[in-house]
Amino acid sequence: MRVGFIGLGIMGKPMAKNIIKDGFETYLFDLSSDAINELAEIGGHACNSTKEVAENSEIIFTMLPTGEHVFQVIFSKNGLAENSKPKTIIIDMSSVTSEESKELASKLKSYDIHFIDAPVSGGEPMAIEGNLSIMAGGDEKQFNKALPVLKTMGENIVLFGENGTGSAAKLANQIIVSTNLVALSEACVYASKAGIDLNKLFEAIRGGLAGSAVMDAKMPFIIERNFEPGGRLETNYKDLKNIQSSATAIGAPLPVTNLVKEIFSSEIVHGNSEKDHSYVINFFERMANYQTSKGSK
Repeated sequence: MRVGFIGLGIMGKPMAKNIIKDGFETYLFDLSSDAINELAEIGGHACNSTKEVAENSEIIFTMLPTGEHVFQVIFSKNGLAENSKPKTIIIDMSSVTSEESKELASKLKSYDIHFIDAPVSGGEPMAIEGNLSIMAGGDEKQFNKALPVLKTMGENIVLFGENGTGSAAKLANQIIVSTNLVALSEACVYASKAGIDLNKLFEAIRGGLAGSAVMDAKMPFIIERNFEPGGRLETNYKDLKNIQSSATAIGAPLPVTNLVKEIFSSEIVHGNSEKDHSYVINFFERMANYQTSKGSK
């Protein structure tokens, strides 16, 4: 099976690497030639355009920053729609709105091209390990054809239903992730200012009801004040805007999520968009006029 992969960023590069390592003939494109060349060294095929990927692939994955980028890659003059063979499966793993995924699927039908929305959760560490959660929406028959490739990237792979349901599931996931990040940050600032060592707090509560995958993944970095991006703050903010847009479209009020979005928005305004999303703690530190100490001892 010949596989295409477009978008070799923080998440896309390790995902594509796992496809290559599992023996699939993989055609690669990204605006970064360094990312392409790195994967070409382990057996991937470097392409000079999305058109070249389309002409050589039976299944094509896109992992891009926004829905606008996805539409451009698929429907531009040299894009996937015009240059892919009939019956090609395009699988978008980006975080976009449910409405955008439905529109992509609808437009691609006229090209006799199948579409699956299959965004992921787990961040860079799980992308590297190939243990991502993958939330898919689309035709079951096409999903099953793609499943062997999806299994190189993910461990928990669920088909929710028709196109758009995978994207909706990812947005629901991001409500929980972003709200957890905000709650964790607020709790850490409160506890630290109250004189509690955050290492001991982490040890005490991680196994209880307050524990979470978000806490396990991010609290060690908060304690060490290591905010190099594994997941950028701007990405969470983009997802929160998508959630708001999608929720408005279906009439689902999200009062807590909208408050969380404004907290992330504040950090964007303060120039922190490229920091790790755990740096949302800075919002609460500014409010408290207090910064947690590195190592928290």
